[in-house]
Amino acid sequence: MRQDLPLLHRVMEKAYGGWAGAEKRGWDWNRWFAEWDRELASRTTAKLPLAEALAPFGRLEDLQLDNHSGPVGLPFFSSGSRTAVLDSAPQGACTQMRTAEGAMLPIDPKDPAQAPKKALILADVNAPEREGYYFAYPARRGIAAAVQCGGKWITARPTWAHSRRPLISSLAGKSPDEPSYRALNGEIAYLRLPTFSKQNGELLRKLVAALPDSAGREKVLIVDMRSNDGGDEPLAQLARWVDLPGLRNIRLGFGRRLPQSCLYTALRWGYEQVGISGSCLYTALRWGYEQVGIKSLQPPISDALRDSLQRQLDGLFAPAADGCPVSVQETHAAWGYREHRVTTEPPAGKPRLLMLVDNECGSDCEFVTYMLSAQSGSVVAGENTFGVGQFMQPGYFILPNSRIQFRIALGMSDIDGDGRSFDGYGLDVDIVLPTEEAQGAPAILRLANRLLQQLR
Repeated sequence: MRQDLPLLHRVMEKAYGGWAGAEKRGWDWNRWFAEWDRELASRTTAKLPLAEALAPFGRLEDLQLDNHSGPVGLPFFSSGSRTAVLDSAPQGACTQMRTAEGAMLPIDPKDPAQAPKKALILADVNAPEREGYYFAYPARRGIAAAVQCGGKWITARPTWAHSRRPLISSLAGKSPDEPSYRALNGEIAYLRLPTFSKQNGELLRKLVAALPDSAGREKVLIVDMRSNDGGDEPLAQLARWVDLPGLRNIRLGFGRRLPQSCLYTALRWGYEQVGISGSCLYTALRWGYEQVGIKSLQPPISDALRDSLQRQLDGLFAPAADGCPVSVQETHAAWGYREHRVTTEPPAGKPRLLMLVDNECGSDCEFVTYMLSAQSGSVVAGENTFGVGQFMQPGYFILPNSRIQFRIALGMSDIDGDGRSFDGYGLDVDIVLPTEEAQGAPAILRLANRLLQQLR
């Protein structure tokens, strides 16, 4: 592992999207790598448990939680979000959280991600939603029991946290692991969008092409993205239901900071075999991403996917400047998720969208939620998403001596448009579905019918 540190240092310096942000917060990269090396050198045994060898990486994650960077498949440092409903409205800024285990943890009142949110709460599945407050926090903090706001403690009740697969199957009428469409009646339909793997992308293309003309003429479309951990967003396949031209400026104006280098394409290509800063490393790391995404693909594949993979492979052989210099591509947000508001009228000829999300909706699932939430009439329901989009576009590689699979985020995004934390907090929801009953098919259908009635 010690022999891998110089390479890891070089790759992160050239391609890591969070490098500059950590420096702004006082992080000393040279000192961190030197301390990591000294800690490994001090061990008397040649072999260490992986968690112990990688422990210094946890100190970086304590500074800035980044769910797209670190050892692949080893959940030592990452954390999704948890959502908890408050028993009463906060009176004043919230500064502490108490866990069920009795731990007292700080809440930063200056970070909008950590502040309680006002939303509708589906507390009684047999009654309309009520106004209330909830807050989100990284799950690795523990189970929230209360928050202190304005000097007073308010009881916090975490949302139901078990598998949604049976609930999704009940709505879909089939496996939750494949894209599916179902007309529930003449005015409400259901679209299941599971993980955006390459294989599911191919299945979605076939599904959409075979749908009847009535698909897209619904008044309300339930878009179920629960338990979708991301991949490659399929917005082009949603044109029946989404005003893509109307969302074009939202997509082009997505706030991001991407370091570009010679490594980018190769590292991203590695992802494709599994399932944006610029330097010579950008292409290489991007290629690593691609390797992750296509490992489960079975032929034949579509011409669109074949062309995409070929273009990225060709990029590996493009000449790179001497020294692999880094340039930064920066885009300021034209629209932030914080600007999303619930309205009742969708675009002409399009249905009202009811998006179902949970804390397993991550990465490109969150990007699709962000994009669709910008369409008028859309509603986001469930609980806060995972929170794996602030540090974006993971690039994949293998440390050559330890053979540890590693990934780093190649860029940063500002999804809300105000610089708030995102990883471990996720996207906020308009309607909280706090219980198993609230996330079940009968309650979801009643909610969809209430949204339908608002159109009349």
